Amino acid sequence: MTVLCHRPSTLIFGFLLPNDLPMALQHPVPDEHLKHIGDITVSFTMLELNVQAFAWGLLGAGQRTGQIVTAELSFRAVRALAQSLYLNRNGDDDFLAKLRKLMARADRAEERRNGIIHSHWAVGANAASITRFKNTAKRKSGFQVTVENLTGDQLAGFALEIKTLAHDILTLFVALIRNGKAANR
Repeated sequence: MTVLCHRPSTLIFGFLLPNDLPMALQHPVPDEHLKHIGDITVSFTMLELNVQAFAWGLLGAGQRTGQIVTAELSFRAVRALAQSLYLNRNGDDDFLAKLRKLMARADRAEERRNGIIHSHWAVGANAASITRFKNTAKRKSGFQVTVENLTGDQLAGFALEIKTLAHDILTLFVALIRNGKAANR
């Protein structure tokens, strides 16, 4: 009887993988795209901080107390807190309408950022793009797979949208401080 020698392998989710995988696997995302995904990530944290600071100013209890209040809140909860504090402090006015529009933009940005950050990536339809796969399983719609090809320019554009939104929120916050509708302490 002849025994064939082969590399030891393991079947994982339908893929036969050698047991001696290299120490570092290589993903298919080019450096240019990684740069923009990183920019999206860092820019979004700047947006989160600006919304938190906005809430701190409306709380009026100082930065440290504001940080304590917002430290464990989700971004969605901080947005709701900021709008609720504004309404409680200042009532329904033109600034509230602007704030609501900015928070709606922030909601869409968070949704888009989550889609990018929590996706699986593969080579794109062409050399300039990468493919994003996002699996979801929701109570209402069941299991769905979203597939999207993204170019570096599209990712860079989204990073710029986030930075612009962070700037717009900060600009509104400064206007509120100047009009006595938020605290700067």
